[in-house]
Amino acid sequence: MAQVNFRIDDETKQKAEELFNSLGLTMSSAITVFIQSSLDFQGIPFTVRKRDALARPMDELIRRVDDVEHGRNCHFHDLIDVDDAKPSKRSRGTTRKASTRRRRSAS
Repeated sequence: MAQVNFRIDDETKQKAEELFNSLGLTMSSAITVFIQSSLDFQGIPFTVRKRDALARPMDELIRRVDDVEHGRNCHFHDLIDVDDAKPSKRSRGTTRKASTRRRRSAS
């Protein structure tokens, strides 16, 4: 059995150990899983990117949420029938669609 040594800052090691322990793994077994997955995948088993690459999609998401909150670029489709989403008085707060009620009453 080979032994591998590497350096990692104390805080990262502690957080990783806590995570792996919660998953029932040791640090050694978690690293072994990573290496085996890399071999199976024939590469890194996840996408490796610069931090800035993650910022662009997040900026787009923030912009879209802001648009929705301010009523900009909102397009409503016939896919949602608002009347069907309202709770009926008989259901006392549960939300059953009217189309479901019609189907059940027809049988």
